[in-house]
Amino acid sequence: MAVCAMAAFLCLSLAAATVFGTPANASETAGAPDRLRLGVIIAGDPAARDRVEAFRLVMEDIVDLPVDLFLLETMGEAVEAISSGRIDYIRLSPSAYAAAYRLCSCIEPLVTAAPDDFPARFYAVIIAKRTGIKGSLDTLKGARIGVGAAESVSGYRVPLANLAADGINAHTHFGPLVEVQNPVEGIRAVLDGRVAATFGWSSLAGEAKVGYTAGTLNDFYVLGGRGFNDLEIVWRSPPIPYTAHSVRSDLPDDLKRRLRAGLMDLRREAPDAYLAIEPDLPGGFEPVVHADFRPVLRTYEDDFAAVLAPRQP
Repeated sequence: MAVCAMAAFLCLSLAAATVFGTPANASETAGAPDRLRLGVIIAGDPAARDRVEAFRLVMEDIVDLPVDLFLLETMGEAVEAISSGRIDYIRLSPSAYAAAYRLCSCIEPLVTAAPDDFPARFYAVIIAKRTGIKGSLDTLKGARIGVGAAESVSGYRVPLANLAADGINAHTHFGPLVEVQNPVEGIRAVLDGRVAATFGWSSLAGEAKVGYTAGTLNDFYVLGGRGFNDLEIVWRSPPIPYTAHSVRSDLPDDLKRRLRAGLMDLRREAPDAYLAIEPDLPGGFEPVVHADFRPVLRTYEDDFAAVLAPRQP
């Protein structure tokens, strides 16, 4: 087939560019967006747009692109927006991240926020009465267990799915699963004998003598709960990040690297912008990857659907 001289020249030029690396980062910049679409959940807060403006402006500096703000009312709307491609970036809860990934497998996490200077992770736990010997799940066979509502992440879904991953079906290993009003009420039920143990959560950071820095035991301790020293944790889930600042996976890799690096420096470089997006978790960002959310991802997997099915009355 005849090829004109100009076409031949262009072909040779492109081949040389491939060999010698020109244009630079061609594989990374291919498909780069003209703008970044930032989603923020406002939950009915009329001041949300003004509050997050500092974060939006810093994001423009990080990515060197215009950043458009999309205000979303609920976490459910955020899941739909990121999974459908209406936005590129959103702060999700761990469970919302797992739900979005279940819908499209098209997102990935960059960072999670910490509440303090300890690692930015928490755990679902089982709390029981201290017996004088090292507690274990074997001692709870056939026992009544306090649990949260079926939609509760740390009070039901994560414990049941991750116990099942360890080979323990909560419905057959334990006795009746008794729904309690809240995790602290579950502790009271343990202490007065209504149940043998209860599901809760904990940071497992800081001092055990005060119930750690946060969680069900700490809440009970702060309330001055009588019998606190009679309690112990007999099981813990794998660690779970507190939040998932997530992006569409199809964003260029160099853009995702810049985002992660900029977010990691955000608390130090622009504390007002950091607190604008993470007012309740002031400890700064830590990097995360998809596998860090495995304990919550399990709650959306078919292998664990049966154990998570609604309880029969």
